[in-house]
Amino acid sequence: MNRWQHAKGRLSQYWQRQQSRRVLVGIIIGISLLVGIGVGIYRNWPTAEEAVTVNPVSREEVAAVVQAKVEEVIADLYPWVLEGPVTKTVVVEPPVYVPSPTEYRPEPEPEEEALPVLSFEAINWPVEGEIVTPYGWYRHPIYGDWRFNAGLELAVAGEAVHSVLPGEVVSVSSNGFETELVIDHGSGWSSTYRAVRAISVVPGERVEQNQVVAKPENSGIVFFGLTHEGEPVNPLAFLH
Repeated sequence: MNRWQHAKGRLSQYWQRQQSRRVLVGIIIGISLLVGIGVGIYRNWPTAEEAVTVNPVSREEVAAVVQAKVEEVIADLYPWVLEGPVTKTVVVEPPVYVPSPTEYRPEPEPEEEALPVLSFEAINWPVEGEIVTPYGWYRHPIYGDWRFNAGLELAVAGEAVHSVLPGEVVSVSSNGFETELVIDHGSGWSSTYRAVRAISVVPGERVEQNQVVAKPENSGIVFFGLTHEGEPVNPLAFLH
């Protein structure tokens, strides 16, 4: 019995010593962890950045650098500029002209003569003859397709083509097959005479109403068109 008590006491002492060692080891491990965490936080703690010192640059230094760069670019890309002599130019403001009290007052420039006001009450026919193809859509007698006639095709009985209104000749042109004459009558109105020859007027010339401006082609068919602001108008609405 005594032996059992003795063994039990020794076992209890051993167990207490082991518990004390475990507690001590735990304390040491805990302190080590705390120290390690503290060292890591200290190492990762942001430090104040050193202030960057900027050396001030004067305007003259910047101008010198820019000048050197410009000369380098010119010498590299445009060497021919540096080959010729350099001439400095000075811009001088023109003197202000002050007229003398004794000078005569300049006469105003003459204004361009305006075209007369149009009157469609007495518009004349461009030729003597009959209408072969009226204004508008029609079926071509040979090809059979529908075409738009922007004026009148007239079978001429005489040998003269007249201006239907007073105006100014705009153009005389040819496409290789027929010649075209265009007269501007002002207010957006113009007349066209096609398939004509022996034109007796030139661009820029003023013409009077019922003035002979050309002759019909040998075919005897003359086209006459009337437009307002570039859009074709039925001439039959004005011819009398």
